Amino acid sequence: MSSSSSAPARRRGPLRGVVFDMDGTLTVPVIDFPAMYREVLGGEAAYAAAREAGGGAVDILHCIEAWGPDEQRRAYEAIARFERDGLDCLQIMPGAAELCGFLDARQIRRGLITRNVKGAVDLFHQRFGIVCGKRAGAFTCLLDETGRYAPHDSLPEDVKPDFMVSSLPQVLSVLEEHFDLAPVSVAESRI
Repeated sequence: MSSSSSAPARRRGPLRGVVFDMDGTLTVPVIDFPAMYREVLGGEAAYAAAREAGGGAVDILHCIEAWGPDEQRRAYEAIARFERDGLDCLQIMPGAAELCGFLDARQIRRGLITRNVKGAVDLFHQRFGIVCGKRAGAFTCLLDETGRYAPHDSLPEDVKPDFMVSSLPQVLSVLEEHFDLAPVSVAESRI
């Protein structure tokens, strides 16, 4: 992190919350993503083609979204297996507990955004005692573009999404309908 001493002094705005990713942010990366991509995509040649098409990066979920139901099921099962295998090695990132304690002490909300399977997220919360999302006082919204997630009526209230949408534009409707979106001053608008 760098700071410029010649920059004009600005009033700092309030921090309302922080949204974290899991792998590589709150937890040490343990999944061998290249191996998973090779298995899901069908080998080294398909993995190389996906990397080239993605400019060096692979969005595995984007790659499989146009596949047929049987191929998608096989792909999701492989992804889930890689994530389950990673659970035994799950480690908190150095400094994550202290950072979350710092945020808790100041009552700053935390959110978690991840593509990890629910079991990995639950284990993270249980093993390290760190809460995010609803448990941290935030509203949650699940993006389910394909309708593959079942209704959440059976989930405990503290993990049930507050809102469920099938596209990002629907998030705008949720925000406009359920939240006060009155403008804040420029100084207060930065998170």
